Amino acid sequence: MARQLTTERSRINDPDSVGIHLHGLDEAELLVVLYRGGWADIDYIVDAGDAGVIPAPTVISVQAFASLLDACVSRVFGISYDVE
Repeated sequence: MARQLTTERSRINDPDSVGIHLHGLDEAELLVVLYRGGWADIDYIVDAGDAGVIPAPTVISVQAFASLLDACVSRVFGISYDVE
């Protein structure tokens, strides 16, 4: 049975997803969950005074996810990578 791709979040009953949880030195953490529908939930903590949610655009390709992940890693850990 082929799975149908939909971006309407409220219609998803079985949201296949992949999660990435990164830990840095000190308190820094980044949690990114990418759902089959093309959206991502991103939570972060840099320190006790800087934590929250990073808004994410719809992810429409592998390259878009790589760019999103690069931006989040830069934001939380201060590390930048070139994504091709």
